[in-house]
Amino acid sequence: MKSLRLRAILLRWVLAVIFFGSCGTVPQTRVLPQENQTPTSSTTSSANEINQSLSLAAAQSTSSPSDYKIGPDDLLQVTIYNIPEQEARVTPRMTTLRVSQQGMVVLPLVGEVPVKGMTTATLEVELRKRYDKYINNPQIGVLIAEYRQRVSVMGAVQKPGVFELTGPKTVIDMLALAGGVTDKAGNQVHVYRQVDNSQGRQSFVIDLMVLANSAGLINDKNAAMVNMPVQPGDVVNVPQAGMFFVDGAVGKPGSYPLGRRYTLSQALATAGGVNPELADYSSVSIFRRRGPTNVETIPVDLSAVMSGSATDPQVEADDVVVVPMSTMKYLVKRFVGTIFSGVSGGSIGGMVGGS
Repeated sequence: MKSLRLRAILLRWVLAVIFFGSCGTVPQTRVLPQENQTPTSSTTSSANEINQSLSLAAAQSTSSPSDYKIGPDDLLQVTIYNIPEQEARVTPRMTTLRVSQQGMVVLPLVGEVPVKGMTTATLEVELRKRYDKYINNPQIGVLIAEYRQRVSVMGAVQKPGVFELTGPKTVIDMLALAGGVTDKAGNQVHVYRQVDNSQGRQSFVIDLMVLANSAGLINDKNAAMVNMPVQPGDVVNVPQAGMFFVDGAVGKPGSYPLGRRYTLSQALATAGGVNPELADYSSVSIFRRRGPTNVETIPVDLSAVMSGSATDPQVEADDVVVVPMSTMKYLVKRFVGTIFSGVSGGSIGGMVGGS
């Protein structure tokens, strides 16, 4: 009876999480642009032309260091200009502070201040409010003495490496900083983003040709979606031509060379196999370029393929294979699995027996 009661309690709790907790995002892959999100300008066909477009767009960027958002490990210099000389020993005019991993700094008099996500201008306003209790009309300036927010650019680019963000940057900005793409570049750009420890990784797949064509469309909404802003910690990868990409509920998501003919099941095996505890077998998709500005979505029922009732499709160069995660499986794995791994049999009995 206790076991049945425990299962009923857990089932009700999980259903409540699914119904009310939809803000908890299941790790996802987004392919940009979709068929109805393609600029109409002509296709750029060579690496040189692509790089010219990227350089032009980067030069037209309106981002400024004043728009930079403060993050962990940044070094800030805070100056209170109107501190009386006799009080300078108690409250220094100038203080240098390292932002903590939690996005906080500690200042004389006012103590702990959350700064993550603020610009220097917004932080100056916040500090003036806090110091107003102690100093008449405080005049405060904030400078970033050392930038520590970084984005990695890798793959078929001229100068792969880790780059500091000294202001808001987009995918085009980062490719321009890396010197543009090489002649070995394929047709895609991948952006990997760690959301947080509980939600895992997001992946964005961008068509390189469409990205280059979006360079001159500064005020176009679809172009802005393709040329997405990067965030600290992002990894921008330009795979070489002749590769395929697998993401989602697989053992080893990533790009793989298409050295021979692969079926879908073989491609998934190369990527470490499908995770049966998380995968939604019925909703696998292959995204395939069908023209300069057209990406076809090929739905695949992997259960039917495995049972032999459906054809195992061939994978082609530059294909993007996505094995989505089942929301129900993900929540059960994340929440219920955590409960059982952290609770012994005796304590479970105690929990139920006390109710």
